[in-house]
Amino acid sequence: MRVISVWSRSSRPHPSFSGWSILGIGALTLFLSASAQTYGFSVFIDPMLREFGWSRSLISSTYTVATLVSAGVVFFGGKLIDQFGHRRVMVATTAVYAAALLLMGSVINPATLLLAFTLLRATGSSVLTLTGRTLVSQWFVRRRGRAVSLINLGKMLGMAAAPAGNALLIAQLGWRDAWRINGLLVLTLIPLALRLVHSRPEDLGQYPDGMIPEVNSAADGSSPSVDGSWTLQQAIRTRALWLLLAASVVPAMITNGLSFHQISILTERGLSSTAAATTFAIESAVALPMTLLAGWLADRFGPRSVLAFGQIALCVTMVWLTFVTSAETAILFGALRGLTSGIWILASEVAWPIYFGRRHLGSIVGMSFAVSFVGAAIGPLPFGLLYDAVGDYDSAIWGMAVLPAVTTCAVLLARPPSPLPVT
Repeated sequence: MRVISVWSRSSRPHPSFSGWSILGIGALTLFLSASAQTYGFSVFIDPMLREFGWSRSLISSTYTVATLVSAGVVFFGGKLIDQFGHRRVMVATTAVYAAALLLMGSVINPATLLLAFTLLRATGSSVLTLTGRTLVSQWFVRRRGRAVSLINLGKMLGMAAAPAGNALLIAQLGWRDAWRINGLLVLTLIPLALRLVHSRPEDLGQYPDGMIPEVNSAADGSSPSVDGSWTLQQAIRTRALWLLLAASVVPAMITNGLSFHQISILTERGLSSTAAATTFAIESAVALPMTLLAGWLADRFGPRSVLAFGQIALCVTMVWLTFVTSAETAILFGALRGLTSGIWILASEVAWPIYFGRRHLGSIVGMSFAVSFVGAAIGPLPFGLLYDAVGDYDSAIWGMAVLPAVTTCAVLLARPPSPLPVT
């Protein structure tokens, strides 16, 4: 079947576009995933350690194992999205995520901690997040960058609300009931998903972005398929996929390694622990507007140039960290981190459907998530190993700063592969 044109510049609004409710669901999934993220569960660590008398190395090793397992789960989760659709996967994942939160409130020994933590990371921070992000990318094409930036507001709100909210719940009710309340809150997503979630606008006779193209029929008068999409097996054979993966795993590894050691790095350079912790708040404050700006830039100039800029910004951030010796220089470091995190994540998400289409997006982005999770899991290791070897963090910082310089070149070389024919 030969397609004349799937999209025309001349288009008109669809009278009932469901993409805005999809946008809200996507933002809600990222908001509710907060308790499975590092910033969400961090406030639970000390109360749990005080009750059980465990070491911090036990918690840290559990985190690493759970994160590595979730990397494998999210890879297969992407395939399930493509096979069964976003609604079924979102409902099932939300149910298991809620059960994991309830189980966290019933932990009695390291074995139950590992089980609960693994379920928590494999669902809330991986498959549920993947489902919300790929869902929005299916419904928006021309405005995809801005749409993805808007759902990231849910993540930013979760980052701001979860630590303080959980701390308040722990103070009032104890850490066990705090986990359980989080689980009950997550369950509210299930009826919304059942009612509102559809994988693609075409499933409802609608069009991406809510705009009906003037020329949208095939030569035989039938409707065209979603697009000329690549399967994961086809995409793996392209150079572009591997270059984009490099541009995803390096920032994940560096930023997670920094987050793990950031307080230690800054206090070693003479800052108080309070001033060191403030850099996280500065990062969040800067990342919020940068996410919105990055969405507009990705729509205007394409994701490749924005992603390359994000890699350069990460390199500059690492170099600047070696010069931090005061609260003022630490403030700029926090702002640079916010600039970086506000750009590279969004640009990477926007790139995948542009390069490889929408039909098999779950499998392809699931692979990207899996690789990034592995990078995030091993990110703290180079900082710790080099610190133990030489007695300071400078060698690790300079060594890691080289990586985004290399991935900048990778991004610039990652041109979209030739499109496949629409069938």
